[in-house]
Amino acid sequence: MAVDPLVLVVDDEPAVRRLVASQVSQIGYQAEALADAAAALSFVRAESGRIALVLTDVDMPGTSGVELLGSIKSTDDSIQVVMVTGMQDLGTVRNCLRRGAYDYLVKPFEFEELRNTVERAVERFHLLRETRRYQARLEQMVEVRTRELRETRDIALLAMGKLAESRDPEIGRHLERISAFAGRLSRCLAQGGRLEVDELFIEQIEISSALHDIGKVAVPDEILLKPGALDEEETAVMRTHTTIGGDTLRQIIERYEGHDYLTMAMEIAYSHHERWDGKGYPKGLSGDRIPISARIVAACDAYDAITSVRPYKRALSHEEALRRIAADSGSHFDPAVAEALATCADDFRAIARRLHDGTASLTAAPG
Repeated sequence: MAVDPLVLVVDDEPAVRRLVASQVSQIGYQAEALADAAAALSFVRAESGRIALVLTDVDMPGTSGVELLGSIKSTDDSIQVVMVTGMQDLGTVRNCLRRGAYDYLVKPFEFEELRNTVERAVERFHLLRETRRYQARLEQMVEVRTRELRETRDIALLAMGKLAESRDPEIGRHLERISAFAGRLSRCLAQGGRLEVDELFIEQIEISSALHDIGKVAVPDEILLKPGALDEEETAVMRTHTTIGGDTLRQIIERYEGHDYLTMAMEIAYSHHERWDGKGYPKGLSGDRIPISARIVAACDAYDAITSVRPYKRALSHEEALRRIAADSGSHFDPAVAEALATCADDFRAIARRLHDGTASLTAAPG
């Protein structure tokens, strides 16, 4: 329920204070009269939701009306303030208007002048409050819509990634694990200050990582699902999934601008099989020339591959995965990424257990 607006009258002269408060009541508004700026400011801070207008004298002992104006506006700038002065001082008037005063009255003033000023000020207060309520509702609607669009985008990207993985029945919940691993490893890097990783990066990599193997849709089943080792020719075909995936995402980006998450997905698709020492593929990039997103996903993908069943191998233990990644730090993997993975190894184990689907080995290595 809306509360009737309150008009606060501030003047150190008792007779003026009582007269103006009485006239405000005659206009039809509730009035509260106070003798000084300190009491008025305390009242404003306690009752700002009710106060529509403050009529304050400019010259008062102690804190002046001009200072009170500034304090009121910093507390709640929707409250309208009308300055009341005993002389026509244009310099003071201009100063007050620049500080946010709605208007000014010069004593002595007529009742009709007061009525017009008060009614216009209260109307402006209501208009400003209604505008802000509308803006708040609009911002809420935009936030909800943005969240819905982001969720739709994320579902679509995950579905695209699932399309690539669906041909391999052993993959299971691989994409969900990679997403969770990449997010956790990125956060660990951010907390350790090892690499420039922020919250937006973490949000993007959790989604973009789902498309790391999107190019596998073009790899023939006899190669993708082969139970044994690939020969040289088959290996060359398998490796094309990086360029096919990256090129596909690049074409989408070139056609539809403003998709940062797809840019990261493209980087990952191209480069998640590059090696720190430059012996990876498809371009033989090394060190910092490999996008950090791809370096992170490479370590996460390796951990998941080691601990999961594949057509060509059995699942190995969590401990064995950590040992192999540590051993390959500085050759296959970015040392900072490998170090961060070791730091959050318990989280990797917990994620793997939570998203376990029968393809992962979470037990300790024998012996």
